[in-house]
Amino acid sequence: MLFRDILEERFVRIGLKATKKNEIFEELAQLFEEIHGIDRKEAYKAMVERERKGSTGLGNGLAIPHGRSSNIKDLHIIFVYEPEGRDFEAYDKQPSNLFLAVLTSDEYSPQQQLEILRIIVEIYEKTDIVQSLKNVKTPHELYQLIIQKEAECHK
Repeated sequence: MLFRDILEERFVRIGLKATKKNEIFEELAQLFEEIHGIDRKEAYKAMVERERKGSTGLGNGLAIPHGRSSNIKDLHIIFVYEPEGRDFEAYDKQPSNLFLAVLTSDEYSPQQQLEILRIIVEIYEKTDIVQSLKNVKTPHELYQLIIQKEAECHK
C-alpha cells in the first residue's frame, strides 16, 4: 500500500480553527463529513473512542487520530497541516503539526491500518519532511510533498 494509491488532493487541508484536542476531533469529524460523506457524529465517536485507549499524538509533530466503526465503510483518510501546531497530548509533550486522520469499517483489516501507520512513520524517519513542511502554503503543495517524500523512501 502507498499513499499515492489512496490519497487524493481533496483529502488534504492546511490549517485548523480548533485549538483544543476535543475541538480538533470535532473539526476533523466535520471534514470527514464534507470530504467523505461520513456522518460527523459517527466520525467523532470513532476517533474519541480510540483516543480513550491512549493518545494518538505520536510526537515529532505527528498525530494520527483514527477510529473504526460498523457504520463506516472502507478506508477514509484526511491530512491536515497546522503550521503553528496544536497541543494533542503527544508523548514528547510537543505540539502536533501534521494530522493524519484515518477512519475504517470494523471489518477493515487491522494489518492494513498498521500499514498506513508504517508508511507515515517511514516518511518521518527517512526524509526531511518535518523541515519541508515549513515551506508548505497550500493543500496542493502539501499533497505534492507527501507524495514526493513517499517516493524518496522507495528509491
